[in-house]
Amino acid sequence: MSKKEITKFVQPKTSNRAELLHFQAQLRGEIEEEKPKMSKGRFALIALIILAVLACLLVACNFIASGIENWIAENPEAKTVPIQFLFFNFELSTDTISTFLFIRFQLITVIVLFGLFAIIKLIQPKRRKPNRSFWGDLGIYLMLFIVAIAMVFPLVFSVAASLKPLDEFFRFPPRVFPSRATFDNFSDLIVIMGQSFVPFSRYLINTVFITLVGTLGHVIIASMAAFVLSKYDFPGGKTFFGIVVTALMFSGYVTGIPNYVIMSRMGMIDTYWAIILPAFAAPIGLFLMKQSMESLPSALIEAAHLDGASEFRIFWTIVMPNVKPAWLTIIIFSVQSLWNTNAATVIYTESKKTLVYALGQIQAGGIARTGVAAAVQVIVMLVPITIFILSQSQILETMASSGLKD
Repeated sequence: MSKKEITKFVQPKTSNRAELLHFQAQLRGEIEEEKPKMSKGRFALIALIILAVLACLLVACNFIASGIENWIAENPEAKTVPIQFLFFNFELSTDTISTFLFIRFQLITVIVLFGLFAIIKLIQPKRRKPNRSFWGDLGIYLMLFIVAIAMVFPLVFSVAASLKPLDEFFRFPPRVFPSRATFDNFSDLIVIMGQSFVPFSRYLINTVFITLVGTLGHVIIASMAAFVLSKYDFPGGKTFFGIVVTALMFSGYVTGIPNYVIMSRMGMIDTYWAIILPAFAAPIGLFLMKQSMESLPSALIEAAHLDGASEFRIFWTIVMPNVKPAWLTIIIFSVQSLWNTNAATVIYTESKKTLVYALGQIQAGGIARTGVAAAVQVIVMLVPITIFILSQSQILETMASSGLKD
């Protein structure tokens, strides 16, 4: 009768709660300790050797394919191609170039997939058996990699286009990256803006002023209104919030004419307030702030009332710090909207126009300004993308908790 092997579990010395729970689950027999078949160091060494071999094969394939292409370009009527690679001399048929191109594509695919496999294997933590398998992780990471490439491609293409000389914009087939990168497009943009009737700095100051004032007012008004709607019951409160949710369905193109009529009757056409005041009333800010404030415990506010805190102090020192991800998200949305506004329908004086309007006029200059137009696109999208990258974690936290309630 064979003896059953006794499994020995070692209690972790750290105070990490996750490790302690894992140890307790092992004692209850819910988890079986996985024995690694190969150490990560040994696996990394083997993976590097395999990748090196594949890279050598890819270099050899590229060398042979380029040699065949050059020989065919110099000798169009040749049927065979002499190849000299390292110490080997041999001849190949000119028809084999398609085979080498296919092999090169296969090698690149294998290198990418095996490299992704090795990276995931090395960074993958030790997990419990009932969880997702390694191949499930590989499929998910591969799908996310493909989606990330598709999403980042327009950004990379715009930046690369701004560095292209004018003759490369009309090359066929088009190339993503320039063969001769240059900053002439940006220098030409500076020269053109310097020759403008209104200084470039004036357009920039107008845009910065509209963006800062509009964003600050939007955050303050949306936060104060959301605080009242989420923590106090009054007649018509739910109806008012229903109107706000309904307003989310209408884009700026739909509300453009009503905004113009209202601003015209208030005498604010051709002023900065024709852009700033509608930004104060954007419904997205009120919606996000109300949903975030509803997740705060009402007992926290009641305790502050018992301690004698005023409404403004509760709002400023208790509520606002706890909904920081929400108002940071509102700042990002508001800055993106106001920075990219054209405002040509409500502002007519040239000295009050925005930066996007001025850059749009440069883009309309025709084929000769194609490179400058590419530089304009990079400058316009630089500020919103930078703010988003710095605060993207706050946006994810806001969207994840916007529907939670206590």
